[in-house]
Amino acid sequence: MIAAIRAWFEAFVDAHRLGTPVHDAHLDLKRVHSLLVMDEAKAQAEELELPGRLRELAVITGLLHDTGRFPQYRRYHTFRDADSANHAILGTVALARENALAALDKTARALVRTAIICHNKRALPARVASGRDPDALTLARIVRDADKLDIVRVMLEHFQDPKEKDAVVFLGLPDIPDVYNPVFLEDIAAGRIGNYYAMGSTNDFALLLLSWINDMNFARTRREFFTRGLVAGLFDALPDQPELTAFKTRYHDRFAPSETISH
Repeated sequence: MIAAIRAWFEAFVDAHRLGTPVHDAHLDLKRVHSLLVMDEAKAQAEELELPGRLRELAVITGLLHDTGRFPQYRRYHTFRDADSANHAILGTVALARENALAALDKTARALVRTAIICHNKRALPARVASGRDPDALTLARIVRDADKLDIVRVMLEHFQDPKEKDAVVFLGLPDIPDVYNPVFLEDIAAGRIGNYYAMGSTNDFALLLLSWINDMNFARTRREFFTRGLVAGLFDALPDQPELTAFKTRYHDRFAPSETISH
């Protein structure tokens, strides 16, 4: 079943290519991201020792969570939902229109759609967060965590690239070396995730990503966030200023798993 859905996914991506190197590179970025989120979701499901059916649905949801990115980019040439359309909704519409989940039973299809709809929300909707449907809550949490880990990987590659920052990847934010919005430090300290609309520079994007520690559901996600060097890379992307150096120490003291603590 997973092999057939993977084949559908690859064909769907190819159908949305625009035939120019720049545009297709952006689509390939999301294609690779989707495959890696699938792997992250599988690893998380295995660590949780979920039943076979839920493991399979975690893999499928991880692969398909960003299906809407491809029609979004083809139509609008952006990955910024505020300037185009909600990519989670676009994805569920595409999956329904193409009957891509036909191999799943009705309950399984609903679980996958719910997790996809939830994956890009600032917080889980109450109906899911309540846990009345524990499978829906588990899948939503898995895909949200898996997505975060790989988004940070993608962003770090672009932060570390010496070339001019890609406007599509950085959502059009300007690269202003010494400027950041201190509200993100306040959000992280208060246990909140940052607000996309408060971002005014690429430095703010790094801080937003660091704030995601407050919305990571599983110990594995938090552990990998540190052990893969993702946290260190984000701090390296920020300006060398005393306030941020002190914040880095507080961040590690509060969030780093004990076996990874290193300033």
